[in-house]
Amino acid sequence: MANIVQPVFGRYHRERHQTIPRPILPPNVLITRPKDDAKRLAQAVGAFAPDVRCILAPVMEIKELPFECEERNFDHLLLTSRHAVSAAAAFRGVPTYCVGKATCDAALELGHDVHNVFSNADELVANLAGHKGGHALHLHGRHTRGEIAKRLSLAGLETKSFVVYEQSPRPWSVQERQVILAEPDLIVPLYSPRSASLAAKHLEDFKGDLTLIGLSRACLDAWNGPKPVKTVYVEHPDGEAMKQAIASQLLGSRLERGGRRV
Repeated sequence: MANIVQPVFGRYHRERHQTIPRPILPPNVLITRPKDDAKRLAQAVGAFAPDVRCILAPVMEIKELPFECEERNFDHLLLTSRHAVSAAAAFRGVPTYCVGKATCDAALELGHDVHNVFSNADELVANLAGHKGGHALHLHGRHTRGEIAKRLSLAGLETKSFVVYEQSPRPWSVQERQVILAEPDLIVPLYSPRSASLAAKHLEDFKGDLTLIGLSRACLDAWNGPKPVKTVYVEHPDGEAMKQAIASQLLGSRLERGGRRV
């Protein structure tokens, strides 16, 4: 697994006023996801690029929120984030539909009856919109996109929606900032417009080369930090596609430049 590294000072060894050529160093991947997600991504990156230098510096932290739902008679349970799975314990046995493999894996681990898994919210809505007359429950974070409950309810599937966790901004420590701002280059995966905006603020003083990899075009559009030397976003917005995009950058595969899709 790749580990957090300290900034490497003295990259040039000077002797008799001559500069020794700088060694080729592995790329630096800055992972700004919440703590547990960041660790899983670092492990995945380390599996296909063992020499990679991953820096884990979350810009958000997950906090579970209490919620009350007296109704138990639902036809469908919708889980669009693994962070919502633990809150759904009382609804085990309800046919469950997930967005993302990580959410699906977490739901299966806790005993949920997963009927299907989708790559994104649009796919979920498209597939469930035909279940007219039913009742669905959507558990999600405070900051979410896709208006799933509203769109499904308008399509005839009455959907109740509850916020069960929130993603609070997390400041970087002085040490984290020193490590990150000292790097000459960073590859930064961006998984949401909100996290992209927060990461951009944290990196406003970064002077090195930035490569941004967005889960969507919206993630790149939300970036308002230093100008990147390269931007990429995936065609299919899911975790596996992001891992492939990161791998392509790390392993030197050809990618289209200037915010083109891979």
